[in-house]
Amino acid sequence: MPYALGIDLGTARTTAAVSHNRRDSWSAPEVVPLDAATDLPGVASVLYLTSDDAVEVGEVAIQNGAAEPTRMASDFLDRIGDEVPLALGDQYYPAETLAAALVAWVVDRVEEHVGTPASQLVVTHPVGWGVHRRTVLQAALRDLNLPDVTMLPRPVAAAEAYAATERLEVGQEIAVYSLGASRFEAAVLRRGSFGFELRGQADSADVLGGTLFDDMVAEHAAADLGELPNDPAGMAALRAACVDAKERLSTAVAVTIPTPPRSKKATVLLNRTDFDSMIRPVVEHTVRILQRAIQSSGADTDALRAVVLVGGCAHVPLIAELVTAAVRVRVVAVEDPTTALARGGALAGGKVAKPTVRAEPLPVTPTESVTAHTDLMRFDDLDAEIADIGPPPPRPPVEIAPLDPPARGLARLTRRARGGTDVDELDREERLFGDEEDERDRDSDLEEPPPRRRRRHTDHEDDE
Repeated sequence: MPYALGIDLGTARTTAAVSHNRRDSWSAPEVVPLDAATDLPGVASVLYLTSDDAVEVGEVAIQNGAAEPTRMASDFLDRIGDEVPLALGDQYYPAETLAAALVAWVVDRVEEHVGTPASQLVVTHPVGWGVHRRTVLQAALRDLNLPDVTMLPRPVAAAEAYAATERLEVGQEIAVYSLGASRFEAAVLRRGSFGFELRGQADSADVLGGTLFDDMVAEHAAADLGELPNDPAGMAALRAACVDAKERLSTAVAVTIPTPPRSKKATVLLNRTDFDSMIRPVVEHTVRILQRAIQSSGADTDALRAVVLVGGCAHVPLIAELVTAAVRVRVVAVEDPTTALARGGALAGGKVAKPTVRAEPLPVTPTESVTAHTDLMRFDDLDAEIADIGPPPPRPPVEIAPLDPPARGLARLTRRARGGTDVDELDREERLFGDEEDERDRDSDLEEPPPRRRRRHTDHEDDE
């Protein structure tokens, strides 16, 4: 049975959902379990390269990477489009190559779960990405013999998930507030005849979200305990307990956090009032970004149907409270906000796979700050002038040793079966680099590995 696959590439976790085609209609999206080692949805966005050039993902990658951290990559999604590659083992790979390998791994797991290949693939991306980063990621995905790929802004996927359960008429507008593990973005979208039109957007280059909240809770526990025992395993357990405490505070007014052995206290108390005080400056900052997105769209807040909350932090009570006070619009968290983007991507994939009616977009009043367009499209559909991605976003000067990166897409690292035939998707060294002798000559010229950069890429540096 044909199905559309939606994949949300998150900085912390990657989720997937499918929508099946049943007699010319598409079913409600179903979330696909990806990692049997955890009960959490999706899989950790972590790659590990084994000694025999195989790729492992998720909890297995985290466990193996603890012993060999140089073979593990965990923060590569925000580096997509960056010309500085990342080291993995003794090789160097562009971030988009690692992201494509993660997508291919998810596609294979879903195919094993469903029993047949996907007929349509939708991959979400941050709303602030310019043409350059969208195109380099799509090029890396196309190298892996994947189904037809559609790139979809994350707020559009959120709007699709919302519209699947809430009535939204053509011409009505909603705002999306998306706060995940480390990224915040906001957008205003208008329901069109075919899809959603992006009216305005704003995001932040700062690390905002659940990971930052976890750090705050862990700092609170450490301050309460005073001197901490020298026990790495115990400290890791404390960190995990702080994460669990943060999540329980979404419904509880107070929680206790178990402490490591030999600590001065058996537990640390954290109530919601103290937690709200910790995170309030961060949430207020995100609300101001949301207001900026609404202003850039030219929309009247009275005309907004709702503000839709998605992401792992959507259930934090303070967020709904501050958003409601600032925008004075109905605020609603979508069902299962941690998987909403993957489910919305699967729904959008059904529209791309069979657009029975491609209606003309509704007329939109232009503004200086935003160009309205429907974001449900493949790059094959773009005009040549638009598809010309131009140079990459500007970077600060970095000295890089001469480097010939390996074949695109980690193609040597995975073999995927298609139609009963093994396809070596990444083994393109003969085509790209010539024979092995030439490659050894290039390796001998390598002076030093490129420096590892800790600076997070700023989405606003993209030049569309």
